[in-house]
Amino acid sequence: MFSKKLDQSRIPDPGFGEKIGGRSKRLINHDGSFNVSRKGGERGLRVIYQYLVEMNNITFFLMILISYITISLFFALFFFWIGTEHLIGVRGETLVSSFMDCFYFSTQTFTTVGYGAIAPRGILASTVASFEAFTGLIFFAIATGLMYARFSKPRALLRYSSHALVSPFGQDKAIMFRLANARKNVLMDVHARMIMVMRQSKEDQVNRKYYSLKLELDQITFLPLSWTLVHKLDETSPLYGVTADEMKDLDLEIMVLITAFDDTFHQTVHSRHSYTGHEVVWNARFLRAFKPDETGEIILDLNDLDKYEHIESNNE
Repeated sequence: MFSKKLDQSRIPDPGFGEKIGGRSKRLINHDGSFNVSRKGGERGLRVIYQYLVEMNNITFFLMILISYITISLFFALFFFWIGTEHLIGVRGETLVSSFMDCFYFSTQTFTTVGYGAIAPRGILASTVASFEAFTGLIFFAIATGLMYARFSKPRALLRYSSHALVSPFGQDKAIMFRLANARKNVLMDVHARMIMVMRQSKEDQVNRKYYSLKLELDQITFLPLSWTLVHKLDETSPLYGVTADEMKDLDLEIMVLITAFDDTFHQTVHSRHSYTGHEVVWNARFLRAFKPDETGEIILDLNDLDKYEHIESNNE
């Protein structure tokens, strides 16, 4: 059963709301994003710009490639509709080969390469080619600006262990998980804060209550290796007395906010993560994720960040 010190650890709503109508999913997804979908709100170019800057790299480059091919195909169809006789150098003997010549001319015009093998003839074809060249200049200017904004934006790329563990800690137990910097940049003055949210259902309404979980160490100067965050399950903890089965049955979520100074960008960066009760493994301990090699250099293997071993315990 829960500790009687719940009310002492309770904190104000951090921004997720305390009363909602119906059951909700976890508040923070594994990628650090908030589990909130907005409807309505601002529309326009600023929203599109923000979406393009925030999307993942693979989707972004695929979108640039698809846009490039689509615009080139659009103008190729226009040239083909005008007639290949308005393009000097088109020698396609079939409709397909003629259209491919139009497409290659369209890509050359769009990128302003202009090999000279094919050239427009007449006012109509020259006007379309000029407009496509202008469109290409605008397109690549926007794409370059977006790429710069994406790569120049400071972001923390922290990797978290897939599970949180409940392990022996002194004379008590502690819930812990670990994280590491997945990049080679230097993170300094790293701060951590852990918050637990509990959901209590009452008729058709769900009440959320938030509690601060005290960390044994909530600040480090540097983060070159992995860092294990530890919350001791003693009498001062709101989770004191909770068993493994009770934690799995509870609708709770443990959220963590990491704040650090990025020495590369000279800016403060943030990272978020959370664990539900089903993502907590009892009676286990992490295996070491780093060790020195034969030269004395410390090797951190991020693939070992999730590795743990079960230990025997007579008391859950």
